[in-house]
Amino acid sequence: MANDQQTIPFSGAPPMRYGILAALIALFLSVPTPLWGQVCNIKVVTDASPDCHDMESFLRSATGAWSAPKDRCWALFYWVHVGRRQTSPMVFHGVEVTDPIRQFNDFGYTMCSTVAGMNCALWHNLGLPVRFWDVTLHTVSECFYEGRWHMYDNSMSALYTLCDRQTIAGVEDLGDTRACALSGGHSEMGHVVKYHCLTATSANGFLTGADCARDLDQEARCFHPNGLKLRTYYNNWDWGHRYILNLHKGESYTRYYYSLGNSREYFVPNRGKDPESTNPRYHIRGKGVWTFKPLLTPDELARSAYSISNVAVSPSGMVCPVEAGKPGEIVFKITPANIATSQIIRASARMQSPDDHLTIAVSTTSGTNWQTIYDKMGPADETIEKLLIDEINGQYEILVKFKLLANKNAEDAGVSDISIETRTMLNTKMQPQLRLGLNTVFVDVGEPTDWVVIWPDLQGDSYRQFVLEEQNIATEKEHAGWRGVMFAQKPLAEAFTIYRVQCPRPITSLIYGGRFYNRVPGGRIWLSHSFDGGQTWHTDWTLTDTSQPWDVIHYATVRDIPADSHEVLLKYSLEAPQAGPMACSIYSVRMEVRHQATGPAFEPFDVCFTWEEVQSDRTRITRSHRQRIDHVPMRYTIDVGGVDHPIVKSLSVECLTNSGTTHYGYSDNRLGLGQRVSDVWQELGRNLLVGKPYRINVEPTGAWGADDPQRKKLTDGVVGPNYAGGISMKYAVGFDEKVGPAEITVDMQEPQQIAGFGIHLTAGWPWWDALKGEVRDEVEVWTSLDGQNFTRQGTFNLNLWRREIPINHMLPDDETAQGWNYILPLSSPVTAQFVRFRVTPRRSLGVTEVQAFDRIDIRPFDLKILLPDESP
Repeated sequence: MANDQQTIPFSGAPPMRYGILAALIALFLSVPTPLWGQVCNIKVVTDASPDCHDMESFLRSATGAWSAPKDRCWALFYWVHVGRRQTSPMVFHGVEVTDPIRQFNDFGYTMCSTVAGMNCALWHNLGLPVRFWDVTLHTVSECFYEGRWHMYDNSMSALYTLCDRQTIAGVEDLGDTRACALSGGHSEMGHVVKYHCLTATSANGFLTGADCARDLDQEARCFHPNGLKLRTYYNNWDWGHRYILNLHKGESYTRYYYSLGNSREYFVPNRGKDPESTNPRYHIRGKGVWTFKPLLTPDELARSAYSISNVAVSPSGMVCPVEAGKPGEIVFKITPANIATSQIIRASARMQSPDDHLTIAVSTTSGTNWQTIYDKMGPADETIEKLLIDEINGQYEILVKFKLLANKNAEDAGVSDISIETRTMLNTKMQPQLRLGLNTVFVDVGEPTDWVVIWPDLQGDSYRQFVLEEQNIATEKEHAGWRGVMFAQKPLAEAFTIYRVQCPRPITSLIYGGRFYNRVPGGRIWLSHSFDGGQTWHTDWTLTDTSQPWDVIHYATVRDIPADSHEVLLKYSLEAPQAGPMACSIYSVRMEVRHQATGPAFEPFDVCFTWEEVQSDRTRITRSHRQRIDHVPMRYTIDVGGVDHPIVKSLSVECLTNSGTTHYGYSDNRLGLGQRVSDVWQELGRNLLVGKPYRINVEPTGAWGADDPQRKKLTDGVVGPNYAGGISMKYAVGFDEKVGPAEITVDMQEPQQIAGFGIHLTAGWPWWDALKGEVRDEVEVWTSLDGQNFTRQGTFNLNLWRREIPINHMLPDDETAQGWNYILPLSSPVTAQFVRFRVTPRRSLGVTEVQAFDRIDIRPFDLKILLPDESP
């Protein structure tokens, strides 16, 4: 590719008319390029959510402050629960996306096998052995620490312990036949699942954080010993993606934490469909808008461009060829951080003669292949606006090339007012967050390098657009998923693909590798590079091990770069005694070549958060905070007010010239909370009402199966699901406004000391959401020693704030509270024999369980997010 500057004078113009232009060009070409031109590897993180820029950063921020493996694994379990939803999994290049960093940044759409593979990737990079299991109609994974295996089911957000209520159980424990005091000594298959789930409403109850009402009996059947299949050959994992945010002057990137639309330009299709359409209730997909308006001045043109040849800026502000009769071109590089969905290219074009010519083309193969999107001969004077979808959809790197030819006079063909708007798709659940109260924001930049990433689809012939040379290579049309897709056509002969990566400035380092399958004894896969056009090759890594799993991920790093190297060849080779995908094959490859940026020095930029503060009446007030980042690393504080955690709306990073009129700080003079808000960890003791008799003063409605002829439902120990409708009312006793207030009086048969109460509510209709403040029902609780004289103990708060949800309570995938187990702790214990719940329904209401606890422990809990400049 061309260097930044080409010292070619204008020709074909009368001396007097273009004397000023020639002088400007001479000045532009003679002044050394200033150090500033690009701010590289920008990182904006907060102490409210993990750093998702790469695998190392994520693991450090989410788990680095914890020392015990069980604590680190719980932290991962929590954040994976936050960052994905159970739905049709995102498939890319023929396989599920199991790279956690790509899922956290761009997608969030997973199924059980997807998230099991993600967990394998996370645990492996923590240094823990992993195993991947297919069980009955389900897939899970487990990791090894403290002498045994432990299963974390992030698909269902389920955690189970052994009977000690401490040790996280392994897969083979879950379906085993066991017994303990909780089951009354009764042995049954799936005991651990039914009685020792940490993320269920109760023993034999329902998972709280699943995608729908999933009961523990159903989950136990998944782990029947006859249905366990350990996939020793396969981990379904992936990693290597990196979130890269580089900005030139004139560029800005805004991440919107909500969808901007559902039309084709706003999403990357998943098997031809909008991935959000399968479960729109999850609200996963947000949208980014990357705006680039290059400064078309002699000083700034080369610094804004990726490459430039035979063009310069005229006095009128147009980019024109330097020399008539000779094509000139300028290439801009768009690296939108999140995955691109569409792009709008705008410009003004002028061509004065019929032989003047302008073409605009885009490349998503690092310049190997180009797609022409505009091709016009003169004369013309017009505004260009091109919407690109299929041309760039699903990409992380886009080159945009303007090619000009002036037939007679160099200034006759030109382009101006260039702007490129790129839309992206992002996972709203794992973008940098803010919490109620004080938040620390950390901003830094990384090494001053730009990059070229090659990430070809290896299915069929798709990879060939990236390849310089290949030998003895075959591929499958569709990826099987559990083995490689690229392999040797013939045995006992080297098969290889060679990729050429060209950079506009000197290469500084490279990381390349992928995911490999080597099964047949004598098979090998090796990676090598060449900086002299293939005359000599240096081998960086070789895989000869054929032991299971045949699912190996490796990336080689090369830092010993010959001076002033602009090109490198990367070679993937394999050879085995047998041919075919089940002998020796490649799942996927990824190459990242880093090169010098247009200027290594730091330049100030802006970071702006916008959020909505929740008021006591549930209304919201929009606020923002803009910070000028004039040095790095920088820490600053955002103080969020209101009564609950805010709804973050957007995060902008802007590399724009400060006009002097930009307002920094908060958008208004409202006060924040002024202090940090801690999470809480809640543990409930024994429910004293289980199995106790009760009476109801009215007859239940029986709607949707919500009857109770034997008066056993409400104290059977089974707390219903955290969903309304569906099967929920079958587990409930129904009441409505027609039957009036219902009094449920439970006789514990002897005086007991009570620490607090619980009641689980669901509904037939309407499905009011407590997290939105919609519940209008009322529940009071009274106690008595003699059954005659009752003392009021309080009223349940049936509308919730997010800050009140215990950190160890997994919210359902749709983040609603349409069914909920409400807890009323007492300031001090009370002794009673009778407990009365007075329920005033305002709809078709269901009560699935009433509870009185001998213990309620609520303690502060810190998720311990570790910022990049903090030590564990």
